[in-house]
Amino acid sequence: MQIIKLLGTALTVSFICSANCLANGDDNAPMLIGYVGHPRVVTHYNNIIARTYSKLGITVEFIEVGGERGLRLLDAGVTDADTVRYELATNDFSNFFVVRPVIVKGATILLCMRNSLCENSVLSNPNIVIAATKRFHINIEESDIDIAANLREYDRFDQVVNLLVSGRYNYALLPTDFSDEATFKKLGARHLVIVEHNIVHVVNNKYLHLREDLSEALSSVLKEVNSIEASN
Repeated sequence: MQIIKLLGTALTVSFICSANCLANGDDNAPMLIGYVGHPRVVTHYNNIIARTYSKLGITVEFIEVGGERGLRLLDAGVTDADTVRYELATNDFSNFFVVRPVIVKGATILLCMRNSLCENSVLSNPNIVIAATKRFHINIEESDIDIAANLREYDRFDQVVNLLVSGRYNYALLPTDFSDEATFKKLGARHLVIVEHNIVHVVNNKYLHLREDLSEALSSVLKEVNSIEASN
């Protein structure tokens, strides 16, 4: 337990030092970009964001953060940006901005395992237990669905998936960018779209002066990525 506390303290100090160096105008310090540990973020979106900043001659450093915790770190200026977030996440915070264009359309889905019933009525059944990533309730505010099911929240995407696969739960509420259809099929799972979202890059307000440049660079990178994907 003591080791865990020490590691936590060291990580906090590292965050603060990185943020202070940037705030003090240290040109050699990379921008510290948080990301949620979703496989698609790690293998795809981090690369898009790294290429975006590279076009502006800015180096970046990525660090994994939790869902809720990551947003609070960004809002406090401890991290400088988040790779991707649902756009509606900005509704609850005032110290970071969205970089246009929208990177991709995503959604919150109900994932159903082991031939379980997969329809909206599952969410209104208090006898059903559903695992969910934190902030799911904020993510589905735009829907008209009333949730009465017994919900268990976890901060990490992989935690929820592992518990689902192990048989601990038959249902989960998860974020997706619709790229994981093959994974769902391999798991023998079905899914139901609850509400769709814009997935965007967000940056702390101390970098508002980069907004237009980031927008142009991101637009260029997305065109390059889409062109490559279309040719494959």
